[in-house]
Amino acid sequence: MGHLVLVTGSSSGIGLATAVACAAAGHRVIATMRRPEKAGALLAAAGARGVTLEIEQLDVAAASAPDRVREILEKHGPAYALVNNAGIAVGGAFEEQADGDVRAQFETNVFGLMAVTRAVLPAMRGAGRGRIVNVSSISGLVGLPGVSAYAATKHAVEGFSEALRWEVAPFGVHVCLVEPGTFKTEIFYENQRRGAHVSLDGPYGAMTRAIEQIVLKDAAKAPPPAPVAAAILRLIDDASPPFRTLVGRDARALVALRRVIPDRLFATGIRRLVSVPRSR
Repeated sequence: MGHLVLVTGSSSGIGLATAVACAAAGHRVIATMRRPEKAGALLAAAGARGVTLEIEQLDVAAASAPDRVREILEKHGPAYALVNNAGIAVGGAFEEQADGDVRAQFETNVFGLMAVTRAVLPAMRGAGRGRIVNVSSISGLVGLPGVSAYAATKHAVEGFSEALRWEVAPFGVHVCLVEPGTFKTEIFYENQRRGAHVSLDGPYGAMTRAIEQIVLKDAAKAPPPAPVAAAILRLIDDASPPFRTLVGRDARALVALRRVIPDRLFATGIRRLVSVPRSR
């Protein structure tokens, strides 16, 4: 019998692929999602692999999230691994995002992740073992235009994870980061969101159109998120997992470029890519 693995944001994309991959590997999986009525794709994917998993409702951004996590674990048992995958992204220049757009991203991507993590830690610490896998993004390493608030949330996840790593290590709990590049997920399609005040005719219109064209073009040819799920599964199973795992050719290339070329040259490339005008 494998470990008990709790995955957030499992109705689509990386969460769905991770839940199914973990179940197929013999783990007991609790697949959580904000709206369980959207579990059809997950159940179909699990059925195709001949595996079963438990589905539970969980909105990580809700004030009741910690209590809900404890209810779930009282029902199914203590979790060995937590995969913090739930997240949202709101596109558009920062100036054109309402306070609600920015706060929603932080409530889900940062504060929700923290709340769920805090709820599972006592049992992991008591057991003297555990695995927390936080799904970050290439945006947590390189800030790009059009996703400034989202990038801020992922940078926060990176810093939180690095500090938490040292706090819980003495108790046998490993904290790991997964940093995917572009994969075919609902965040680019059904779940795509624009800032409340984004205007294609406004001051950022040319940049917004250029970025959306690039993003949709890349998403159309992007692979499914199976490699990300496989990386997460390895982190759960590995006796001594690495702290950071970049997944995707584009992610590795972008991070390598950012590290080795001067900022002036990198900035020139970004300007050309999205037609960002120089400030006057």
